[in-house]
Amino acid sequence: MNIYIFDMDGTLTPARQPMDPDFARRFVIWAKSHMAYLAAGSNFEKVTEQLPSDILDSFSGIYSSMGNVFHQKSKEIYRNEIKLKKELLQTLEHYRKNTSYKGKLYGNYLELRPGMLNFSVLGRNCPFAERSRYNEWDNIHHERAQIAEELNQKFPEYDTSVGGKISIDIVSKGCGKEQIAAKIRAVHPKDKIIFIGDRTQKGGNDYTLAEALRAMDNTEVVAVKSPEDVLNYLKI
Repeated sequence: MNIYIFDMDGTLTPARQPMDPDFARRFVIWAKSHMAYLAAGSNFEKVTEQLPSDILDSFSGIYSSMGNVFHQKSKEIYRNEIKLKKELLQTLEHYRKNTSYKGKLYGNYLELRPGMLNFSVLGRNCPFAERSRYNEWDNIHHERAQIAEELNQKFPEYDTSVGGKISIDIVSKGCGKEQIAAKIRAVHPKDKIIFIGDRTQKGGNDYTLAEALRAMDNTEVVAVKSPEDVLNYLKI
């Protein structure tokens, strides 16, 4: 039996947007005959905003906040918390004030979630058009990747990775998506585990889960770039 794990933003949905209705219709039919888990960087509240209720109910479990919260059938099973050093927060403020991005900056640039901190130089309260504008700029200038690399060197007690279109995710060492691999393997010791995500490359917030699974037997990691790639892989 195959056990599937799906990232959300950029995989099942466009980044920070609701699931496409046609995708949802096709996916929920597929899910009726397959076992799947969700592994989202977003908090559970955002997950419920982006995924229809029948899709949420189709998962055997939902890991949110980089695996630091786990729900089954809308019931919270556990959650982890994070302790943030003052020096880390000061460094993030420095990046925000000294960005070379020339566009307008918005509020909610430090978003504390269970077990993690999401940081966005742009600010999560930005309009969707500004998300695209910053992401296009970042794809050229690689500001987020550079920040993540510098934070990983300066604060080795945390793991920092690029996530979504405008932000980076910060978790305590070992408390990123990689923790999901061991938890699912414990429940499904003999089944093949297939992980599908859009940021499985080094520096992306799916990378640690991908690497943890690659270190196990009977696993597969599928890199995608969009929900359309997911439909093509699943052949639905």
